[in-house]
Amino acid sequence: MSGTRGFSLIELLVALVVAGVVLLIAMPGFGRFRATMSLKQANAQLLQDVRRARQLSVTRRAPVVVRFGAPPAVSNITSYTIHVDTNADGLVQGSEMVTVRNMPNGTRLSAVSLTPTDSLRFEPSGLLLPVTVGSPGGRLTFANRLNRLDTLMVSAAGVCYRP
Repeated sequence: MSGTRGFSLIELLVALVVAGVVLLIAMPGFGRFRATMSLKQANAQLLQDVRRARQLSVTRRAPVVVRFGAPPAVSNITSYTIHVDTNADGLVQGSEMVTVRNMPNGTRLSAVSLTPTDSLRFEPSGLLLPVTVGSPGGRLTFANRLNRLDTLMVSAAGVCYRP
């Protein structure tokens, strides 16, 4: 019996090279997978928050406003607010519930096409309140780092859905 055990330097270098090649091949695929998952997370978050705003308007019997970005921004938005306007004056006051939400890391609202321009206003019945002539609601388009797009629609009845 020879008393040598373990790996030789050559065997260790070959194993490291093989592991490096495997990582080199797998990393771009993992990056795309991560970007796709962030887009799905943004979709789920927006869908849940718009549905929550509608539910809050009904249960609190008060208008709820979901405002995207800082007016008049309609593209590349990374945050939005949900405001329960208990006295229906359209202004945020200290006693009113306001939730600020950020888009998931690596995602943004690439286009907000709503009536009115940048917000959804749910009345106490759960329907969208039309501020201007035309049907309320519209489309929320969001993107990830790879500029892949996804869309949510909001109907005049206040229902948020994927087209």
